[in-house]
Amino acid sequence: MDASYPPGVPPAPPVPPAMQPPGTVPPPPGGAPPPPQLQPLPWEQPGYPALEGLYETAKLVLTSPGQAFARMSLTGSLGRPLLYAVIFGWVGMIAGQAYNIAFRSAMQNLLPGMNRGFHLPLAVNITLMVLAPIFVLIGVFVWSAIVHLFLMLAGGAKTGFASTVRVVCYAGTVQVLQIVPFCGGLIGFFWALFLYIVGLAAAHRTTQGKAALAVLLPVVLCCVCVAVIAVAFGAAIMAAVGHLGHFGQFGR
Repeated sequence: MDASYPPGVPPAPPVPPAMQPPGTVPPPPGGAPPPPQLQPLPWEQPGYPALEGLYETAKLVLTSPGQAFARMSLTGSLGRPLLYAVIFGWVGMIAGQAYNIAFRSAMQNLLPGMNRGFHLPLAVNITLMVLAPIFVLIGVFVWSAIVHLFLMLAGGAKTGFASTVRVVCYAGTVQVLQIVPFCGGLIGFFWALFLYIVGLAAAHRTTQGKAALAVLLPVVLCCVCVAVIAVAFGAAIMAAVGHLGHFGQFGR
């Protein structure tokens, strides 16, 4: 028996950790230190300078995507991620259309007799630049819906549709590669696929295999559909040419 208590009086129970004075909370079981708290993305931190936050977040997404998507918030408004996607999508659209205009002008100077109807009119290029934010938002939600559907079918959608939208928005950083002429868009496409897989795995707490299935399967199906349509269209043209040749021979 504890000598500090009179006979027959039990000792007081220990003070729960929540009621102990500050600095006296014991470490977690096993003595392991608590996991470090990751800071939000610079773009999502209140009071962070806008341009600096945009640059730091883009650099993080492109160079350390695993860390970037681990720091991405899964709660709150979608306003900031959507604005981020619009900014980079707008930059990419302007760059792409500017290169189209420059290429068309160069080709017309080299080949004055070239069919001008082969290229989009200048007014269409300018309209695409002006309306780019609307197209970007439509693209974000359509692609997010497709990917989220396939992620649900793969059993990997665990944190909701909004998480998929956030991943698609931040993966849109690759649109800045449209500034690189000729190959920038192609590089950005494959880099975006990689970012989708890493981001979905982190945001939905699932495996990268399920995330890859959700991202790559729609792309493969789209390519197959385009190939089937192209083959069918080519076969129809060949059949039409054959019929014309047949009637020509019959007329002789």
